[in-house]
Amino acid sequence: QVLERARDAGRGPRLRIGYAPSLAAGILSAAVESFTQAHPKARVELLDSSTNQMLIGVESGSLDVVLSVGEQRPTRGLTWELLARAPWRLAVSRNHPLAKRSRVTLAEVVRQPLLGFCQRDYPEYWGFIAGCLRQDNERPRIAAEYDGTENLLAAVESGLGVAFVTTHMARLFPKRVRFVTLACAPDPVPIAVGRRTDRADDKVLAVFVEEVRKAARSLA
Repeated sequence: QVLERARDAGRGPRLRIGYAPSLAAGILSAAVESFTQAHPKARVELLDSSTNQMLIGVESGSLDVVLSVGEQRPTRGLTWELLARAPWRLAVSRNHPLAKRSRVTLAEVVRQPLLGFCQRDYPEYWGFIAGCLRQDNERPRIAAEYDGTENLLAAVESGLGVAFVTTHMARLFPKRVRFVTLACAPDPVPIAVGRRTDRADDKVLAVFVEEVRKAARSLA
């Protein structure tokens, strides 16, 4: 309802937001609701995007602000602000043998068919996972890749395999699958808000960024 109100808002400041659903869960909706209360006539456009699409969009000016994986390269003329760090969990079907476990090891995970996001669109996702598995000399069996959160969780729910997800993503589908703690998880994912450096004085954009900060703090 919040997102629909934002899309239907009347004429006013225009704010185009790129975001990754798996990271923005719990942050974006709260920030947009507060922002539209402060700017009821604002036109807010929400674009579910891959990391590369967000970077291209904010560089070209087709996006005003993005919520993405933090610690991006600073050479793009963008300013990034770290909001939170999301720990990892293993998503499994509720009927999966690992669903009854409170904690699993990476050695146990790699014996399962591994599902994940598309490597082309979400290279940083696989970067975190590959780095962790390399340290333990583990070689996963990648069964399938998906282009979005809904498709990935549907595949896990159907028992096609298991998937590494963040706690923010787990908030999107708390009852559909089981989220198990990893005994040796990859480093938490840094979630950041990014905008063009040359728009530091944009007051409307500054209001939205402040609402994003507040929303992220409320989830800490």
